[in-house]
Amino acid sequence: MELPQRKIEDRFLPPGKYRSLEQSLRSKRQLAQVRSLVVSAFDQRTRMLPFIYIDWHMVPCGLRSVGAALYDAGLQKTRLVYQLWNPKIRPCRAQIDGARIDMLLVSSMQVHSRPSYRLIEDAWRMDKDRPLIISGGPKACYEPFDYFGLGPDGQIGADVVVTGEEPVLLELLTVLADFGAGQGTMLAAFNRARQAGALREIPGLVYALDPRHDGKNLINTGPQRLMRDLDDLPLPSSGFRTLEGPHSQATLAKKAMGLDKVCRPPMIANVLVTRGCKFHCHYCPIPAYNQRSFRYKSPQRVIAEFIDCYRHMGTRRFFGVDDNFFNSRKYVRQLLEAMASTQLDGRPLGRQIRFRTESTVIDLYKNRDLLPLARRAGLAGVWMGVEDLSARLVDKGQAPGITEVLFAEMTANKIRPMAMLMHHEGQPLHSARQLRGLIDQAHFLFNAGAVGLQVCIASPLVGSKWANEAFTTGLVYERLGRRKLEDAECDGNHVVASNGSDPWRTQINLLRGYAAFYNPSNLLRALLARWRPLGVNRCQYQFWGIGALAQTAWKLKGHIWRLWRGPIHRFSDWPAKFRRPGSPYSDLIESATVRHAAIDRKGCD
Repeated sequence: MELPQRKIEDRFLPPGKYRSLEQSLRSKRQLAQVRSLVVSAFDQRTRMLPFIYIDWHMVPCGLRSVGAALYDAGLQKTRLVYQLWNPKIRPCRAQIDGARIDMLLVSSMQVHSRPSYRLIEDAWRMDKDRPLIISGGPKACYEPFDYFGLGPDGQIGADVVVTGEEPVLLELLTVLADFGAGQGTMLAAFNRARQAGALREIPGLVYALDPRHDGKNLINTGPQRLMRDLDDLPLPSSGFRTLEGPHSQATLAKKAMGLDKVCRPPMIANVLVTRGCKFHCHYCPIPAYNQRSFRYKSPQRVIAEFIDCYRHMGTRRFFGVDDNFFNSRKYVRQLLEAMASTQLDGRPLGRQIRFRTESTVIDLYKNRDLLPLARRAGLAGVWMGVEDLSARLVDKGQAPGITEVLFAEMTANKIRPMAMLMHHEGQPLHSARQLRGLIDQAHFLFNAGAVGLQVCIASPLVGSKWANEAFTTGLVYERLGRRKLEDAECDGNHVVASNGSDPWRTQINLLRGYAAFYNPSNLLRALLARWRPLGVNRCQYQFWGIGALAQTAWKLKGHIWRLWRGPIHRFSDWPAKFRRPGSPYSDLIESATVRHAAIDRKGCD
């Protein structure tokens, strides 16, 4: 079930709306003293391939973006915490400038939801002195109702959930300022605004109708309005300047980390270049979240962000958090030409920085004539959704011949081909004289020149078209034995949905697919060919992948055992939580149920 969407004429904010919100908040001097703690939740159990080790060196884009939005809006007493760096942080003990926090903002992906709940529960320990609690991030966008009814008795939770982007948060703070928000009064101002009904006009919020937090009486103000002009967003350094340094304390340091230490090598700074994708894959929730739109920053703004990070933080390594960087040939050509012609400290920008991003195979193949230009612009690697070379799972134009030609041209231009595969039920490990098997595809990709490989198990994600079918047909697991599946296991590394009788084999196949790519034999081949283009990079990734695979296998052993032992209990319909008031899917599920019932009655007549 995809997220609901606005009509085309009502999809975007008016031009200049974000800047006006920002200026309005800066004029509210009482907000300048508000102490805000923004935490990006992280579940240590999810540290597996393909992100282990790399996750330490890149602060999440959502955390940095929220921090930058608050800082540029005048709330400069803000501290950002990446929970992987600070696993023991406790909001109830956090102080900024010697005083308790007034506002706690928790951002989380679905796989990190458990520690996000613990952060909220910890803030409630402050009793009457607790801060205003705001939840956001991907988990909040698709399952906002899960942030209510927490704690042993199910009576605590977030005060409000933001199901949209930065403008929704700023609009919320603007309304709260009109109701007396300031140092020590954020929660009281929220309660007054809620009682007056002032929050109902802000699209992109979910909150309780009354002071109870049991999740039984929620208000959903509907889908957000999107920002059309991404150039209005703050520069990255505004967020990075308030980042907490790594430590194992429960309290905050007296000062933030400092820009001179945040993104020094080997750290990676993420930049938002584009949002949206033209493909509508049944397993992907991204197009619906972006309401079928494709948005991007101007080439001048993207270059300004590179220079901003380079000047203030000494950053040379960047990752573009794009859904499909090569989605538009016209735009990407303009951007690459602008980057290639820019000088930084007397040298071309492309020699001062290294930029990596994501794309589909077919889009990059169609634009392969731009690869020399891309290299001059500083492009150093592309993560590509190969998915399945046989196109049995999804057909996005990928094919063995296209992939082989593309990887060869990327290697010749010293741009790393990083392949992403999806292992689906029914896919064999080997296929005689065909390129259907998972291991066959892994071998093919290594021989074609892939530097790194990601293998995911095809799973229905909440917010995708596939999820509706998966829940209603009994595909999704609810429990393995007595153990209920958790959000942390919905990471693409765990089998959580299957019609097969031996899903434990599919789970082991994931490890075998990785082992077909990362192994001593391929390491030796890479070492012997290290003098070739990207040869050193292939050696480095083999060393990393072999070590990461061992840790991934160790963490998956319990799940493999439970899949083998069983019994497996499945959902027979959408879980009750998706039908609760405040769920973005409740009306859609209800209308679908009524529509199906009418069809059944018509068939009987």
